[in-house]
Amino acid sequence: MPKKTASFEENLEELNEIVENLENGGSPLKKSLDEFQKGLDLIKQCSKELETAELKIRTVVKKDE
Repeated sequence: MPKKTASFEENLEELNEIVENLENGGSPLKKSLDEFQKGLDLIKQCSKELETAELKIRTVVKKDE
């Protein structure tokens, strides 16, 4: 069964939780590093989705002109 891809909003929410956890500290170094890496991956995914959305918006606006 294929893995369900998280939505932009779900990824952003998870990223916010990771940032909050890292800011609060208290986690072991290994867990913090793993969360940091996961956060970087989420940032890449979110950025890619935003770029795709921006391209779609530019295309629609250009067609409308």
